Amino acid sequence: MIQILGKVRYQITLDPSAWIFDDRKEDLEKVLAKVADDEEIRFEDSKEWNRQIIEGSSKPPTLKTEKKFKNKDLLEGTFIICLEPFLEYTEPERGEDAMITFTHDEGATILPYSERGNIYAQFSREGKRLYDDGMVDILVIENGEIREKLIHATGIKFD
Repeated sequence: MIQILGKVRYQITLDPSAWIFDDRKEDLEKVLAKVADDEEIRFEDSKEWNRQIIEGSSKPPTLKTEKKFKNKDLLEGTFIICLEPFLEYTEPERGEDAMITFTHDEGATILPYSERGNIYAQFSREGKRLYDDGMVDILVIENGEIREKLIHATGIKFD
């Protein structure tokens, strides 16, 4: 469990063990290869979207993981999840000017909140969790490349 603390409206706790069931997880190799999801579900017209689900021409977003990842993939894959929605949920006091301190094995690294769309947590490798204590590695991914890797992240704090 990793707590997001500091100058935020809502302090939250992340549970990386639950992310294997989260539809927002992504395969690390595909993110680095910039493989786009070719079947995007749009919500612009919810009435039409509901009709498509009922008639079977579209699948609800909760089935994305079932469709995308077979059991074998879940047991052997290396997965990451973008931290953007979690960081936004905390509502930092300084807004876009906030800075985030990630505590990890090599010390601490400060990243701007404005970069949140590029910040990922790697929570599994080859179907196994990374660490016995449930912690994660933080990856900053830009243009299909890992720009920064923070090993065994244990804390996240907003300044």
